[in-house]
Amino acid sequence: MAKNWRCVAVEARSDIVEELASEVATQFQRGIELTDTGFRVYLEEGIPDDIWRPLLQSAIRAAQDRSTKPFPPPIITVSLVPEEEWAATWKVHFKPLRVGKRLLVCPTWEEPKPTATDIVLRIDPGRAFGTGHHETTRLCLEWLEDFREHGSTHASPTLLDVGTGSGILAMAGVLLGFESAIGIDNDPEAVDVATENLQTNGLERNVRLVVGGLKDISEPSDVVIANIQADPLVSLADDLIRHVRSGGRLVLSGILVNQKDSVRRVFESKGMTLLELRIDGEWCLLAFSNQP
Repeated sequence: MAKNWRCVAVEARSDIVEELASEVATQFQRGIELTDTGFRVYLEEGIPDDIWRPLLQSAIRAAQDRSTKPFPPPIITVSLVPEEEWAATWKVHFKPLRVGKRLLVCPTWEEPKPTATDIVLRIDPGRAFGTGHHETTRLCLEWLEDFREHGSTHASPTLLDVGTGSGILAMAGVLLGFESAIGIDNDPEAVDVATENLQTNGLERNVRLVVGGLKDISEPSDVVIANIQADPLVSLADDLIRHVRSGGRLVLSGILVNQKDSVRRVFESKGMTLLELRIDGEWCLLAFSNQP
């Protein structure tokens, strides 16, 4: 029998939509579809109201607490969407995207038109976050490309992608020249989506996917990249730092510009040295080294 999805549409003031959408994405561990008036998140029909509604209200309160000025409660509309209609929404909004100098991120239903120097990454985000269109993901992809061109200290570094979602960063890292990558996510469905994307790109031997958290990874990596959000980044600080090999890099994204100083202070207090700050719109990326 065909499965329905619960579409939770949120209308909010334009200046707080991205912050609120990011908080909802973190709470639900789902990709977000931005709209002209706000955003939508799609949930399995079987999730009870007394589970998803408190999560949504918690996300709204967290965004209100962090906002520099009060905002009225957003308008929430709930509807059921058939599987076929849900899948079609991604195809409307997800088109081939050039990121950095060489990366061409292309949905699986489009035929890419690469140049001779392009690196093509085929992806179907499914119900996982990560297409390259959001500023936070673009910042990470651009950093990975620049690191492989100018910042890598040896030929075949390793990568740990924390909160891998669709697997886009782990796969891009390998395509850009990382020897191997590990992608971890606490959402089994996201890992299922990432597994399909690995198979599409023929990267099953180069990327290992893990359902769980940092406690489930024993080995350190040359680069640890985490595109999640400021609060979980801070709460995971010690574990993230512990997984960076000596002389390696810790790259944090999903941080609003007005949160960068507080996040920076936490990681510098634990011995990390800020090497680089990148900004795209309201979002930023912080790259640290574990050496002075």
